[in-house]
Amino acid sequence: MKKLFNGRKQLILCFLVVIFCLALSSFIHFVSSSYRKIPCELCQVSFQSEPKSNWILIYPGLVGCGKKCPMALEALRQFRERFPNTNFSFYFLVTDPKESEEAISNYLKCYEVSLSIKALRPQSESEIKMYRRLGAYLPEHPELKRRDEHGTQFFLIPPNRTEVYALPKLEEKDWIQIQSEIRSQSHMTL
Repeated sequence: MKKLFNGRKQLILCFLVVIFCLALSSFIHFVSSSYRKIPCELCQVSFQSEPKSNWILIYPGLVGCGKKCPMALEALRQFRERFPNTNFSFYFLVTDPKESEEAISNYLKCYEVSLSIKALRPQSESEIKMYRRLGAYLPEHPELKRRDEHGTQFFLIPPNRTEVYALPKLEEKDWIQIQSEIRSQSHMTL
């Protein structure tokens, strides 16, 4: 009886190890995956002033950030340089609703020299929810803002404005794959 109990115990332990390995593998794949595609009901309305041929790239950040945001904004500039024949509109999603227009303008001034970037503020609770669903860090409490902790995702909205791609990094392979995916979708709808 004791052997049977030990056998079951080992079997259960092996099963748990396998489950753990599968979960870890899935987690690693999720963390290292290139991008997530999320339907965007608000994108056509929110960006109707942008030319229909433009891809929209958004980086959510904190005004005054001295760590992640400067590197991310430099990544946007380099991305634009790698694809000079593509029309882009760049936005800095201001994640602190209490930030003054003057502070935003002063923060983005140094970046506007090499990157035509506009400030973007969520205008409604629906937009706030959408950006949070995408992974934007929108602190509600001033203490959280002071810690300068926020994500480093980029949001890419294609000219069709029907979805948003959340990208942990701006990588050429993702860009090519997303364009290919959108081209194949447009051929399917014709």
